[in-house]
Amino acid sequence: MGGGGQQEHAARALVQAGQMLPRVKLDGAGGPRPLSGPGHQSVLVVYLHPEPCRACADYLDEVAGTVDDLRQWATSPVAVVPSSRELEAAPFPLLHDDDEARRQLGIGRDEAAVILADRWGEVVEVATFGQDHGFPLPRQLVESAKILDLSCGECNVPGAEWRS
Repeated sequence: MGGGGQQEHAARALVQAGQMLPRVKLDGAGGPRPLSGPGHQSVLVVYLHPEPCRACADYLDEVAGTVDDLRQWATSPVAVVPSSRELEAAPFPLLHDDDEARRQLGIGRDEAAVILADRWGEVVEVATFGQDHGFPLPRQLVESAKILDLSCGECNVPGAEWRS
Protein backbone atom coordinates (compact mmCIF):
# COMPACT_ATOMS: atom_id res chain seq x y z
CA MET A 1 0.00 0.00 0.00
CA GLY A 2 1.45 3.32 -0.88
CA GLY A 3 0.87 6.91 0.07
CA GLY A 4 -0.82 9.22 -2.33
CA GLY A 5 0.24 12.74 -1.43
CA GLN A 6 2.98 15.00 -0.18
CA GLN A 7 3.75 15.29 3.52
CA GLU A 8 4.54 19.03 3.66
CA HIS A 9 3.71 19.73 7.29
CA ALA A 10 4.13 16.31 8.87
CA ALA A 11 7.00 16.33 11.31
CA ARG A 12 6.74 12.54 11.54
CA ALA A 13 6.66 9.97 8.78
CA LEU A 14 3.35 8.31 8.05
CA VAL A 15 2.49 5.74 10.69
CA GLN A 16 3.40 2.32 9.26
CA ALA A 17 2.16 -1.24 9.65
CA GLY A 18 3.77 -2.73 12.73
CA GLN A 19 3.81 0.57 14.65
CA MET A 20 1.41 1.41 17.44
CA LEU A 21 -1.43 3.80 16.70
CA PRO A 22 -0.49 7.07 18.45
CA ARG A 23 -2.51 7.84 21.56
CA VAL A 24 -4.37 10.89 20.36
CA LYS A 25 -7.75 12.14 21.47
CA LEU A 26 -10.06 14.13 19.24
CA ASP A 27 -13.23 16.03 20.02
CA GLY A 28 -16.47 14.29 19.21
CA ALA A 29 -20.13 14.72 20.06
CA GLY A 30 -19.59 13.24 23.54
CA GLY A 31 -16.32 15.07 24.22
CA PRO A 32 -12.71 13.96 23.62
CA ARG A 33 -12.31 10.36 22.45
CA PRO A 34 -9.25 8.25 21.58
CA LEU A 35 -8.83 6.85 18.07
CA SER A 36 -8.49 3.34 19.45
CA GLY A 37 -11.40 0.93 19.45
CA PRO A 38 -13.44 -0.01 22.52
CA GLY A 39 -12.30 -3.00 24.56
CA HIS A 40 -10.94 -5.88 22.55
CA GLN A 41 -11.86 -4.63 19.10
CA SER A 42 -9.84 -3.55 16.13
CA VAL A 43 -10.34 -0.02 14.87
CA LEU A 44 -10.79 1.29 11.34
CA VAL A 45 -9.95 4.99 11.15
CA VAL A 46 -11.25 6.85 8.09
CA TYR A 47 -9.42 10.20 8.06
CA LEU A 48 -11.09 12.58 5.58
CA HIS A 49 -9.50 15.48 3.74
CA PRO A 50 -9.30 18.59 5.95
CA GLU A 51 -11.51 20.58 3.60
CA PRO A 52 -15.05 19.27 3.15
CA CYS A 53 -15.54 17.59 -0.22
CA ARG A 54 -18.30 15.57 -1.84
CA ALA A 55 -16.11 12.53 -2.62
CA CYS A 56 -15.11 12.16 1.05
CA ALA A 57 -18.72 12.51 2.21
CA ASP A 58 -19.82 9.88 -0.33
CA TYR A 59 -17.07 7.51 0.83
CA LEU A 60 -18.11 7.95 4.45
CA ASP A 61 -21.67 7.01 3.46
CA GLU A 62 -20.33 3.87 1.74
CA VAL A 63 -18.36 2.88 4.84
CA ALA A 64 -21.48 3.50 6.97
CA GLY A 65 -23.24 0.92 4.79
CA THR A 66 -20.74 -1.72 5.96
CA VAL A 67 -20.81 -0.93 9.69
CA ASP A 68 -22.69 -4.12 10.63
CA ASP A 69 -20.25 -6.25 8.64
CA LEU A 70 -17.26 -4.50 10.23
CA ARG A 71 -18.66 -5.00 13.71
CA GLN A 72 -19.34 -8.67 12.94
CA TRP A 73 -15.55 -8.97 12.56
CA ALA A 74 -14.82 -7.11 15.83
CA THR A 75 -13.84 -3.87 14.12
CA SER A 76 -15.10 -0.48 15.25
CA PRO A 77 -15.07 2.24 12.60
CA VAL A 78 -14.38 5.85 13.50
CA ALA A 79 -14.19 8.82 11.12
CA VAL A 80 -12.13 11.96 11.48
CA VAL A 81 -13.89 14.79 9.67
CA PRO A 82 -13.10 18.47 9.01
CA SER A 83 -13.69 20.58 12.10
CA SER A 84 -16.11 22.72 10.11
CA ARG A 85 -18.41 19.71 9.58
CA GLU A 86 -21.37 19.16 11.84
CA LEU A 87 -21.12 15.98 13.92
CA GLU A 88 -24.38 14.57 12.60
CA ALA A 89 -25.79 11.20 13.48
CA ALA A 90 -23.72 8.35 12.06
CA PRO A 91 -23.53 4.64 12.87
CA PHE A 92 -20.04 5.23 14.30
CA PRO A 93 -18.18 8.06 16.06
CA LEU A 94 -17.33 11.18 14.08
CA LEU A 95 -14.38 13.14 15.48
CA HIS A 96 -13.10 16.58 14.51
CA ASP A 97 -9.81 16.87 12.65
CA ASP A 98 -6.85 18.25 14.56
CA ASP A 99 -3.41 19.40 13.32
CA GLU A 100 -1.64 17.66 16.21
CA ALA A 101 -3.30 14.33 15.44
CA ARG A 102 -2.36 14.71 11.76
CA ARG A 103 1.23 15.39 12.79
CA GLN A 104 1.40 12.37 15.11
CA LEU A 105 -0.08 10.10 12.45
CA GLY A 106 2.09 11.63 9.72
CA ILE A 107 -0.89 12.48 7.51
CA GLY A 108 -0.20 15.45 5.23
CA ARG A 109 -2.39 18.55 5.21
CA ASP A 110 -3.97 17.72 1.88
CA GLU A 111 -4.32 13.99 2.48
CA ALA A 112 -6.99 11.58 3.55
CA ALA A 113 -6.11 8.22 5.08
CA VAL A 114 -7.52 4.84 6.02
CA ILE A 115 -5.86 3.05 8.94
CA LEU A 116 -6.66 -0.38 10.34
CA ALA A 117 -5.24 -1.23 13.76
CA ASP A 118 -5.69 -4.44 15.71
CA ARG A 119 -7.23 -4.78 19.18
CA TRP A 120 -3.90 -3.89 20.79
CA GLY A 121 -3.49 -0.71 18.73
CA GLU A 122 -0.87 -2.06 16.32
CA VAL A 123 -1.32 -0.64 12.83
CA VAL A 124 -1.97 -3.44 10.35
CA GLU A 125 -2.71 -1.50 7.17
CA VAL A 126 -2.47 2.16 6.24
CA ALA A 127 -2.93 4.13 3.04
CA THR A 128 -3.07 7.84 2.25
CA PHE A 129 -4.85 9.52 -0.62
CA GLY A 130 -4.54 12.84 -2.34
CA GLN A 131 -7.23 14.54 -4.37
CA ASP A 132 -7.63 11.35 -6.42
CA HIS A 133 -9.75 9.82 -3.62
CA GLY A 134 -8.43 6.33 -4.38
CA PHE A 135 -9.94 4.93 -1.18
CA PRO A 136 -10.15 1.16 -0.70
CA LEU A 137 -13.53 -0.28 -1.57
CA PRO A 138 -15.72 -0.83 1.48
CA ARG A 139 -15.81 -4.60 0.77
CA GLN A 140 -12.00 -4.57 0.94
CA LEU A 141 -12.22 -2.95 4.39
CA VAL A 142 -14.61 -5.66 5.54
CA GLU A 143 -12.34 -8.37 4.13
CA SER A 144 -9.34 -6.89 5.96
CA ALA A 145 -11.37 -6.75 9.19
CA LYS A 146 -12.40 -10.37 8.71
CA ILE A 147 -8.82 -11.54 8.11
CA LEU A 148 -7.64 -9.58 11.13
CA ASP A 149 -10.35 -11.02 13.37
CA LEU A 150 -9.67 -14.59 12.22
CA SER A 151 -5.86 -14.35 12.26
CA CYS A 152 -3.58 -14.99 15.17
CA GLY A 153 -1.86 -11.86 16.50
CA GLU A 154 1.19 -13.90 17.50
CA CYS A 155 1.56 -15.53 14.09
CA ASN A 156 1.29 -12.26 12.12
CA VAL A 157 -0.85 -13.73 9.39
CA PRO A 158 -0.72 -11.15 6.58
CA GLY A 159 -3.76 -8.98 5.95
CA ALA A 160 -5.58 -8.35 2.71
CA GLU A 161 -4.23 -5.74 0.32
CA TRP A 162 -6.36 -2.66 -0.33
CA ARG A 163 -5.22 -2.29 -3.89
CA SER A 164 -7.91 -2.84 -6.50
